[in-house]
Parts: sequence; C-alpha cells; structure tokens
Amino acid sequence: MVTPDFTQIGGSQEDNSKKSYWSRPEGITSLLFLGGLGAVALYFWNKIAAFLIEVTQNTLYLGFLMAILALVIFLLTSKDVRTAAFFLFKSLMRSITGLIIKLDPIAIMKIYVDDLKEKREKMQGQINTLAGQLVKLNKNINENNERIKQKFAEANKASTMLDRPGMKETASLATIEGAGLQEMNEKLLPLQRNMKTVLEFMEKVNKSADYIIKETEIKVKLKEAEYRIVKESSNALRTAISIFKGNPDKKFYFDESMEYIQDDMSQKLGEMKRAMDLSMDFINGVDVQNGLLSDKGQAMLEAYNSGQFKLIQLDTPQPATRSIDTPKDSSYKGLLD
Repeated sequence: MVTPDFTQIGGSQEDNSKKSYWSRPEGITSLLFLGGLGAVALYFWNKIAAFLIEVTQNTLYLGFLMAILALVIFLLTSKDVRTAAFFLFKSLMRSITGLIIKLDPIAIMKIYVDDLKEKREKMQGQINTLAGQLVKLNKNINENNERIKQKFAEANKASTMLDRPGMKETASLATIEGAGLQEMNEKLLPLQRNMKTVLEFMEKVNKSADYIIKETEIKVKLKEAEYRIVKESSNALRTAISIFKGNPDKKFYFDESMEYIQDDMSQKLGEMKRAMDLSMDFINGVDVQNGLLSDKGQAMLEAYNSGQFKLIQLDTPQPATRSIDTPKDSSYKGLLD
C-alpha cells in the first residue's frame, strides 16, 4: 500500500494560492468575458457615445432649468424682492401717469367730466327702467284689487243663490281666488314700497350727480381759464426775463459771434498796424530822397541863376582821319579846334 505524500499535496495547494487571480482558470475566463464586453462596447461605441452625449446634454439642461426654477421660487418667496418689485412698478406707473398728466391736464379733467356724464346717463336709464317696473307693479296690484272685488261680488251673488246646484262651490272658489289675490297683493306691496324708496333715492342721486357734474364743469372751465392766463403770463414773464438774462442757447451763439468779431477785428487791426509800420520805412526813405533831391535842385537853381550851372553836353563826333599829304584847309581848323 502506497501512502500519499501529503507534503507534495500541501505544496501544490500553496502554489495555487500564491498565483494571481488572472493566472487562474477563472481569471482567464474573466479576461475572455471582459474582452467580449470590450468588443461589443467597441462595436456599439457610436450609439453608446451618442447616448452619453444626450444624457449629458439633458443633465445640463435639467440643471439649468432647475437653477431658473430655484431663482423664480426665490424671487416669488422673498419678501424684499417682492417689495422692491412692487415699489419699482408703482414708481414706473406713477412716472407714466405723471407724463400723461403733464401732456394735457385740462384734457384729462374734461375726460373725467365726460365719464361722469356717461355714468349719469346710464343711471338715468336705470331709473327709467325702475320707474317702468314700479308702474307695472302698481298696475298689477290695482288689477288684483279689481279682481278681488269682482270675485267677492261673485261670491256674494252665489251665496244668494245657494238653492241652486253648484252655487256653493262657485261661491267657495270665488272667495278662495279672492283670498289668493289678496295674499299676492300683500306680498307685492313691500316690494312696491322698496322699489318706490329706491326710485326716490335714485332720483335724489340723479339730482346730486347733475349738481356735481355742473359744479365740476365750472371748476374745469375756471381752471382752464386760470391755467391759460397763468401760462400766458408765465410765457410773457419768461420772455421779459430772457431780455435781461438772455436765452442760454441763443446767448451762447451771440457771445460766440461777438468773440469771433472781436478776434477778427484784433487780427485785422494788427495786420493794418504791421503794414503801416512796414510802409513807414519806405515812406521815410522816399521823403529823405525827395529832401536830398530838393536840396540838390535848389543848389542847382542857384548855380544856374549865377551862371555857374553847366548843362550836360553830348560828346561831339570826331571827323574821319585824313592822309598825310592832304592840305590843311583853314575851314577845317575850326572843327578840329
């Protein structure tokens, strides 16, 4: 019987335990599985990349929307922001209203009066309708009273004829109908009184409204005349003040024109002075020369009067040269001399 060598078995188990996971059989299987996954991922990479890009974009878009939503919630829930927005809106509306009022305040007042007149006309139409209903209600009550009298008369007549068949029922029905009409009138009477009270009140309101409208029209006309007078007076006063103080824009151009004229005159006067200074040297020189010539001319006049003045004589042309054997004639002697 061969006994197994447990030391060798134990050594092989230690070697297997010392091996890495990837060198074991299950490691090789894992590598093959991961390689297959990598190949599949590489094959479908375009779709995977597109999916990842879309997810990223949607995530960023969601984050952006969440940020806007958070900002809106903050603005709506913040008391300071709501208060600031309210005052900003109020200030804006006040500015717009002030701008409209400044355009033509009298026209706005007249529009208010026209609005009051339209409301009064509407109220008058309602009063007419209410008055018509009251007339109709009074007519119904009067007609019911007449019918009550008729029914009670029928009941009395039928009561005198009870010996006839059916007269008792006729008298009973007439009294019932008369009682019903009376009950109806009793219910209509408070309504009629209320309508009458309301109508009287509406008539008073109509009269008061007419008074208010007329008073407002008078105020508007008075304010219009007053505003026109004050405006014209202000324009006249502004014109008078502008004479002393001057219009800033127009006075600016006036001052600029005055300054330009002053500068131009100074420049031209300087040029004239410079030209005169330059001309004086020439004029003085001419005067000196004229003085010298005058002195010389006076001296020449004195010399001429005393017989010492000699005029400028032109040179006399010399005669042609004769030959040696030419006889000397006495007639040429004077010329030669």
